[in-house]
Amino acid sequence: MDMEQVKCVLAVESYKTFLDASFHLNRSQSSVSKSIQRLEEELGIRLFDRTTRRVELTPAGRDFVELGRQILICYEGILRSAQAHQKEEFGHLRIGSIYFGRNSRLDPLIAEFVRQYPSVEIDMREGMTTPLMQALRAKELDVVFVSSMYLNNGSPQNFSSDPEYHAYSCFRDLYYVVMSKDHPLAEREMLDYQDLEGEALIATDRAMDVYHRAVSKAFESHGVPFTISMYCNSVRSVLYMVSQNLGIAILSKLVIEESDDLRIVPMRDPLVRDTQMVILNQKNTPPHIRAFFQFVQGQEL
Repeated sequence: MDMEQVKCVLAVESYKTFLDASFHLNRSQSSVSKSIQRLEEELGIRLFDRTTRRVELTPAGRDFVELGRQILICYEGILRSAQAHQKEEFGHLRIGSIYFGRNSRLDPLIAEFVRQYPSVEIDMREGMTTPLMQALRAKELDVVFVSSMYLNNGSPQNFSSDPEYHAYSCFRDLYYVVMSKDHPLAEREMLDYQDLEGEALIATDRAMDVYHRAVSKAFESHGVPFTISMYCNSVRSVLYMVSQNLGIAILSKLVIEESDDLRIVPMRDPLVRDTQMVILNQKNTPPHIRAFFQFVQGQEL
């Protein structure tokens, strides 16, 4: 017995004829008749007395209709419950991310996830590491892509050491010195921190505390003083000021827009940006967050 057979019996009882029931069910009359006949054969009872003029329930049919209505109510309740859980499982995923520029590896990743999980609604927010982590702790975001920065020859420092989170390092980017093509150091193939002593550094927004702490620590660890001559609220502004030979910048290649006015030079013991995907370490991680976390872990980045 299946639900379609139950629906056929209830429709015939309600509409009194096989023809009218078939219109209601959007099926042919013969299909409805055969479905009920197979059910009667399976149960070993007659549900309807059929004549050329009318169709009436047998006593067994009346019992079946009463129980069938209860079955249909339970079945529809199961469907509603399943749909509610499906919405919860494949619901609204709130993603926060630091800025990656035009060469973002994150956008194609999310696009592929959406193709595989089309029921998930994605909400993306761009920001800086510290406020993004604050939003994650406040449960205003479900997953964040944030960074730790440290020297390439130093000890890695990331969020995986904090028991409050589950963290996965997605990719690491080296930082380079960016300068005008007319800068005296522009023809060098490699630079040391000592080469940058006395240079004016053009930096990003003061609110990018992870970046500024890392740059300060890098110069201090190499015993080189440095001076920030200008703060800009966007990477594009930083690059423009550098192109005007007003100073140098230290940036990831991901955010550097190619220009004939700029020269990009690698450093010995460069800073590394360790981009991590972070979620809260909670007892019952919602299924859609867990699915996204596992999906990213399975990608080749």
